[in-house]
Amino acid sequence: MKPKIIIFINSLSSGGAERVVTHLLWNLKDEFEIHLAMYCKIIDFKIPPDIRILDLRQSITENDFRVFLKIPLMAYRLHRYCKKNDIHTSVAFLNRPCYVNGVMRSLFGFKGRIVMCERTYQSAILHSRNPMFRAISIKLVKFAYKRADLVLANSYAMKADLVENFKVKTPIRVIHNPVNLAYIKEKAKEPVSLRFDKDYFYFIAVGGFRKEKNYALMIEALFRLKQLPVRLVIVGAGTQESYLKQKVNTLGLEKMIIFCGFDSNPYKYIDKSDCFVLSSYVEGFPNVLLEALACGKPVISTDCRSGPREILAPGTDIHHEASTNFEIAEHGILTPTNDVVLLAAAMKKIFEDAALRDLLKAGAARRAADFEVEEIIKSFHVAFSE
Repeated sequence: MKPKIIIFINSLSSGGAERVVTHLLWNLKDEFEIHLAMYCKIIDFKIPPDIRILDLRQSITENDFRVFLKIPLMAYRLHRYCKKNDIHTSVAFLNRPCYVNGVMRSLFGFKGRIVMCERTYQSAILHSRNPMFRAISIKLVKFAYKRADLVLANSYAMKADLVENFKVKTPIRVIHNPVNLAYIKEKAKEPVSLRFDKDYFYFIAVGGFRKEKNYALMIEALFRLKQLPVRLVIVGAGTQESYLKQKVNTLGLEKMIIFCGFDSNPYKYIDKSDCFVLSSYVEGFPNVLLEALACGKPVISTDCRSGPREILAPGTDIHHEASTNFEIAEHGILTPTNDVVLLAAAMKKIFEDAALRDLLKAGAARRAADFEVEEIIKSFHVAFSE
């Protein structure tokens, strides 16, 4: 009889954590009886048909303080489901599910094992929120992680943040995000309706239109390159879409920036572009960088906390951050966070320097192979089985 686990996440809409959970569902379903709990049943990825789902039917865009108030109710419903289905291991991804799991143990006496998977650099993300929300969230992080049996961080910088800034004493293990190389290479071959003109150099960005992704910075950087024969392809969607399109119109970049909308296969666009760009001011361990490397593309990324430095400049100090210039690292270019001048300079450099592009392309797929899903999944298997 297979051991039972429940994996709890906000939803399976497009995103890095959501893609990781999808990998887990497919790669661990033969070893575990997996149940999936979601705040809201939104599924943008293909998942195994036999996965049993607990839909809590909550809005994932609800007011933050209403979310806080509902945590005990969600914990009760999760505990009741686990008890009914004899589930003794609960795995939480993202903040809300982690808080719910902490309350499930504290308030309802859950006796099973709790694993909490941190997917973002908490100090940076909370710094951008209002003081009351930040104060409540800091207390909830400390409260929840104190009640976990194991915390999984997806970068070493993230682990350091939890220990140094949140004083988490629960055992923390680093398991990087996985990437399915064979799948990406196959999907990259698919055609696209967009015409890539050989007379232009194409930058590409992929991801949800959320504040922390800082697409406005990338748009402003492209404005500084408007005299060059370059284009920017953006694959994604989200709440900031109208704001970003208005910004493009205001800057007169309608012919230079192409919005493709959400596509479950962004690899076909990456494959046909010349350079991938990430402009975030905070990350966890950005899957899109791994996926761009898997497509054999040179990569430019802000040196935000956390993940880009560990991916593009392994072996360097995780506490170091590019600040006064862009850094040509072993596997890509790192730029200071939220610095439009240096992001534009890095983009201009990669456009002009064919030798640098060829050098980065040559090692891109090899670097992505360090995160092959079959190897990474083994670490998750161990963590869930203990």
